Amino acid sequence: MGWARSFGRPEVRIATRFMEDIRTGSYIQRCRTFKMTETEAIVTAAKHYCIDNFRYWSNRYQNERTGNDFPYTYTDNDYNLFPRYNALSAIRQGIEYFTGKEFQDIKSCKLILIKTGKESQSPFTEKTQNKIEQKAIQEERDKFVQFIDNIESSVLKTVEPLPYRRRLKDDERETIRQVLTDKWRVDGYWVPLIESSPEVTTIFLDKENLTERDETQIADFIKQKAEGRLYEITEEQLDYEIDQSEFDIDCYETFYCDKTFNWLVYGSHEGTLAFGGKELLDFVQQVFADRKEMINNW
Repeated sequence: MGWARSFGRPEVRIATRFMEDIRTGSYIQRCRTFKMTETEAIVTAAKHYCIDNFRYWSNRYQNERTGNDFPYTYTDNDYNLFPRYNALSAIRQGIEYFTGKEFQDIKSCKLILIKTGKESQSPFTEKTQNKIEQKAIQEERDKFVQFIDNIESSVLKTVEPLPYRRRLKDDERETIRQVLTDKWRVDGYWVPLIESSPEVTTIFLDKENLTERDETQIADFIKQKAEGRLYEITEEQLDYEIDQSEFDIDCYETFYCDKTFNWLVYGSHEGTLAFGGKELLDFVQQVFADRKEMINNW
């Protein structure tokens, strides 16, 4: 099987709260000394808006859902809730293409963000059939556009930074995935879901055998050894360049590496965690020196 495409749930990392009324998009930001350009600040504010409102609507849906689990059904109230966080997730994913991008001026930046709010799609927002769902998605797009259109320069001066997270363009994704295939014999999945190539030395663990201390030690080692930012390559084709702080050892169908491609981490849906790269393998084996029976045991 080649690089698989499946549509898992959107994943959102909540980095801060800065809201007066999350339902209307009216915010009071906490001041923090951090130098961003005006366009960097508005892109960051747009991400904050999507993150905060995603959380609001997903919590509403979790608390108010009235459909049946089996057979799975949605009520009209459900259709008025979950499509809203799907729309916000799609918009955020579109915005993340512009992390670190330089714009000519604030006006051109706003136009790009507004276009993104109107047009960004995901598998959860495309080809919707229910009229309530369609209306909910459109309302969230309209509210986002209004937020960007009306944001004041004085507000941008107090926007809090977020960890670096840039969505990769198609050519970047394809290049990185090809390197992973050529160097690590990745084929959509990896060890232990596919057989290890004789040319590649790997080990894997069952996540259930990792203690919190194990996870912290391994994550800290990776952050210490990594050169610059990391690549996060996912099953959903949502691939990113991220800060080291964004590394998530409890990942599923996700690969992590850096620009050297000298090491690789893969978390599977089956609850396994695989490692490649001599230094990383040596360290993991050191961590499990007194539990060797847990290595490559699934």
